[in-house]
Amino acid sequence: MKLINYTYMKLLEIDEIDTAEELSSIWCKKNRNWFAWQKHAGHDFSVDAAINCLAYTRTRLVERSDGKGKRGLAEIEQLLSDYLLHKHKIAEIADTAT
Repeated sequence: MKLINYTYMKLLEIDEIDTAEELSSIWCKKNRNWFAWQKHAGHDFSVDAAINCLAYTRTRLVERSDGKGKRGLAEIEQLLSDYLLHKHKIAEIADTAT
């Protein structure tokens, strides 16, 4: 299973999103149909979408207080970090909060 599909399903499961359009526009900072196209074409995250999603995941991880949500977001954070490191050789992303 592609990481993008797993991320979508996990975000639905922990009640972070209601639609794929939210993953596209809010989490990945792409147009609202981006996820649908990626899924249709059999693609996974692009580098910039993975970085945007990782940054937003970290923001939500700090804001979320329930155990299930925190565990789900922590899992997504680790998977995205591993994906960026192993597939694209990106070890760290800058903290955009400063």
